[in-house]
Amino acid sequence: MTVGESPREDQPDDVLIAEYGMSRPLILQWTVVSMLGFVVALFGLLLLYYVSTGDTAGTELVVTPDTGWWNLGLTIVVLVGMLLLVIVPHELCHGVGIRFFGGEPRFGLGVAYFVFPYAFATTETRFSRDQFIAIALAPLVLLSLVGVPVMIVFEWRWLALPLALNAGGAVGDLWMALTLMRYPPSVTVVDTRTGLEIYGTPSLERTETAPAVVVWDLLVGIAGGVVILAVCGGILAPLVLAAIGLDSFTLGVPNSRLLILEFVQSPDGGIEFTMGTGILAFGVFIGICYAYFRASGRR
Repeated sequence: MTVGESPREDQPDDVLIAEYGMSRPLILQWTVVSMLGFVVALFGLLLLYYVSTGDTAGTELVVTPDTGWWNLGLTIVVLVGMLLLVIVPHELCHGVGIRFFGGEPRFGLGVAYFVFPYAFATTETRFSRDQFIAIALAPLVLLSLVGVPVMIVFEWRWLALPLALNAGGAVGDLWMALTLMRYPPSVTVVDTRTGLEIYGTPSLERTETAPAVVVWDLLVGIAGGVVILAVCGGILAPLVLAAIGLDSFTLGVPNSRLLILEFVQSPDGGIEFTMGTGILAFGVFIGICYAYFRASGRR
């Protein structure tokens, strides 16, 4: 099968082996992971911006305590507006992937359970597993590959926000991709606008992890990650750095919310150690990885 060739829809041995769709627990799971993913992505993008440009001022995208209610409200409006603008190129990237693999994309908006709005790009074409994964990950990969270099070259630090929103909004796409990776490449996939159908040989079994279990694993991973990092950073790191003779060491952006840890050895032999709020983003990253590997182990 060539790259742009879709599998035949009348494969005689294929049967519907799994069907995934929206549910309230799943939407809750996506919402929680999406918000955490946004935080991690924003932290990583701003840290990358600082490493590439050296601009410490560009790492502060926060609302200060003395911000007035009007400015705070305006900030929220801008954030929501930016999220709506990100949706358009996000879904267009899905459409490009669908078109590339021979499908006819259709776009639209919907509301799940009368509460959760969503946008979609769908098609009736059946794709191979790998083709569908490529389509699902297209917005995250393409927009990041274009947006990150533009942000750094032109020093447009504000691009970190829409790029992080795009990454956070790709949680559903990542969920689909990770779900499909637990099936063999021989399966075929049909998009159902709010989910997907997987076809394969009757011997294949459906795999699924309860959303509540994933959220619990996520929270356990975050808590464990923060504790481990705090212990390692607060106790072991100063001892190791002092033993190898380093006078100072900084991980993250100094004097900002992106500071992870900072170690300074004073002339009199004392040790000053600072652990910044950036360690929380590292904890979230560890939690996401922990939840994924736990889910992958449940076959």
